[in-house]
Amino acid sequence: MSKKALVLAFLLALPMAQVSIGGEGPSAGSNSPFHGQPSAVSLSRLHCEQNPKYFRTLNVTIANNTIMADIYLAQGLKAGFRGHIDLQLRLTNAKKFQSLVQTDTDYCELLSSLKESLFRRWIHSVAKNSNFMENCPIPAGPYYLKGYQVDMSLVPSYLLNGDYRLRALVYYGKYRSKGRLFLLECTVEASMKN
Repeated sequence: MSKKALVLAFLLALPMAQVSIGGEGPSAGSNSPFHGQPSAVSLSRLHCEQNPKYFRTLNVTIANNTIMADIYLAQGLKAGFRGHIDLQLRLTNAKKFQSLVQTDTDYCELLSSLKESLFRRWIHSVAKNSNFMENCPIPAGPYYLKGYQVDMSLVPSYLLNGDYRLRALVYYGKYRSKGRLFLLECTVEASMKN
């Protein structure tokens, strides 16, 4: 069980899932989904599996709602790798998670788009505490994330209180094909309270 991939998955997953739910992100008007944003997101669990041909080291920890990561990418990631995200919600006192949204996106194409989007704002937020690449291709080598906390101004206010599970799969190829090349898969669990 390796948790280093979580950081890459976190980068891919949470922003892309919220872009799919919330559109382009904050605006100054009162109709903004960020007006009256949630007051707290509590991270509770991270679990990742990675392809050891691509990830030599993948260590991710959560302490006091802060994420730290140490990653060594053994092979560079060329353009064309994709992220499949499944954002799930379990309402208070419910037993099962229910899928809210699923999305499948070419990561490099998303990064290269010129529009200012919620995804780009998440990337910039994470980049302040890391040496993660903000463009493609991503060369082999060491990467880190130090002391990252979720930026509550980037969490849409319309998300309901409850427990969230975000599953992120990073791969080359087609999502449901036998020829798909697995890179990493991570699950992040968190609770949100307003």
